[in-house]
Formats: sequence, structure tokens, C-alpha cells
Amino acid sequence: ENALAAGVISTKQADLISRALAKLPDDVTAEQRERCEETLLKDAQRLTLKDLRRRGDRITEAYKKTTDEVDADEDEILRRREDEARKKTSFSMWDNNDGTVTGRFTLPEAQGAMLKTALDALAAPHQKVGTVNAVTGEMDEVGFGQTYPQRLGHAFATLIEHLPADRLPTNGGVSAVVTVNLDLDTLVGGVKAAGLSDGTRISAGEARRLACSAQIVPMVLNGKPLPLDLGSANRYFNRSSRRAMEKRDGGCTTPSCDRDARWTEAHHLNPYAISKTTDIRDGALLCPFHHHRAHDQGWIGRINPDDGHVEWKLPGSDTWQRNQRWRP
Repeated sequence: ENALAAGVISTKQADLISRALAKLPDDVTAEQRERCEETLLKDAQRLTLKDLRRRGDRITEAYKKTTDEVDADEDEILRRREDEARKKTSFSMWDNNDGTVTGRFTLPEAQGAMLKTALDALAAPHQKVGTVNAVTGEMDEVGFGQTYPQRLGHAFATLIEHLPADRLPTNGGVSAVVTVNLDLDTLVGGVKAAGLSDGTRISAGEARRLACSAQIVPMVLNGKPLPLDLGSANRYFNRSSRRAMEKRDGGCTTPSCDRDARWTEAHHLNPYAISKTTDIRDGALLCPFHHHRAHDQGWIGRINPDDGHVEWKLPGSDTWQRNQRWRP
């Protein structure tokens, strides 16, 4: 209290120190408690809040002689904290009725760190995101996910689409795999909207993009209630095909895009309803942003007959272009 009143430590630092002292073993003496407090006050001058909390978890080393004793004390503190974190864990989301959904969640620290690591990797600022100049093939990095919160938001959407839905637990016997209901005309290039299994309406381009995914089952209709073709989450590019494309493409095949292969999607160069194949000669890797663009803008792609690499004829250009990334 004296250190806080004197302005030596902040309110948050004082709170962390108070919590650490409150978690000391019941058999701690007044002298040992005072020694712990003095140590934490001194460490607060140089440590971040996160490191100060971690220091507090092992503060019994200020008076205990063996590392094993300190390890046991820290483990007990962490176990109790994890139990409390699980009790506080929650998730909620609601429809904004404007094409977006807002959510709120509380996670245990470990799972929060896992989520942040994945999102930071996907939202890495050094990776180019934008539209491609049809003439030069260079990236025009504009308007899409430029701020950190926006990049994290798009990264979260990408993470959701890459969940192994076919391996998630079922809900009352119903699989977590999403079904896209669309007409045959929509699949092969039409403009009629499609729908998800929960009734959500999506554009024709988005439906075609999602139909490329191994996590989405397309139910193709022909203007009648009965499905013309019911897809399977396993009938698209399998793991071996995917690995072969990763080896061949090295990442997103859009000219000038540097998104690596880990977070790309397999795109059919020809609509699946026409090609009826999952041969990698009909596939190309695209990052989620450019996969959207390919379907929305009607990109034309091919496998170069001479060297087997993916090339694109972008809107407004008659020239075949390719990503120039170095390949060993």
C-alpha cells in the first residue's frame, strides 16, 4: 500500500502483487511473507505485468531452499487458476442483420494463446494482400484488411473455414460439415444465390468458392426439390493431391502474392460439375482473398502445357501470368 501511495508501482502491479501474496502457503511466516513482498516490489520496477504475474507464481523461491518445492508450489497455483479459467469459459454470438455476426468469448489462457498464435500467423503484416494489376501482374495492396483488427478478423474467418469439420463431434447425429445448396447453373458460372444448411443466403461467387472446399458438401439442384448431385467432403482434393499441389505451387498462385501454402485453398480451374475430376491438373492453390477474387471476377486459369505451372489470365488482360516465386 505504501509503494502504491508513493507512486512506485501502478494499481495493476499492486493487484498482481496482492494476489501473489494471497496465494502463499498457509504455513508461511510473517518474515517470509515480507521477504516475498519486497522481492515482488523490486521486480515490479523492471518486469511487464505478464512477467510479474509469472514471477509471483514462483515467489516462494524467495525463502524455500529447493527447486522441487518451488515447482510444486507453482504447479498448485497454476492448477487452481486453470480450474477457475474453465469455470469462466464462455462463448456467445449474435446476428447483426447486416451480413455480419458479432461474437464475444472468454477462454483459458492456453487456448487463448493458441488462437492468437494462429491468427497472428495468418494476419502477418509482411504478407501481401490486395488486387492484382491485370497489366503488370503486381499487387495493388489496397482496402482489404489493412488495420490490425481487420487483418485479425479476416484471419479468424480463414481459420474457421479450415477447421476439420468432418472430424468434429456430431450434434445429435448431425455432422458439423456445412452443406451448400445451389443450382447447377450457379455452380458452373450463373448468378443465382445459394444457401447454407442453416438457411443463410450467399452469393453465387461465394457458393462456388465454398464448393471447392473439402469441408463443404455441395448439394447441387436442377430446379427441382430433389438434389441432382450430393457431394461428399471426401470427394474433393484429398491429402495426397493437396500435398502435390503444395509442392508444385509453393503457395498462392496469384501473380505477386506471397501467401505460403499452409493457408491456401484448392481451387478448381474448371467448375467441378463440368470437369468431374479432382486431378491436380485441374487444381490451383489460392489464398482466401484471391480465391474470392477468382470466383467473383471470373478469373481464367490453366496449367502451362510446357512446364506444368499454374497461370492466370486476369480480367482486362489477354496475357497469361504466373507467380514468380523461387522454386528449388
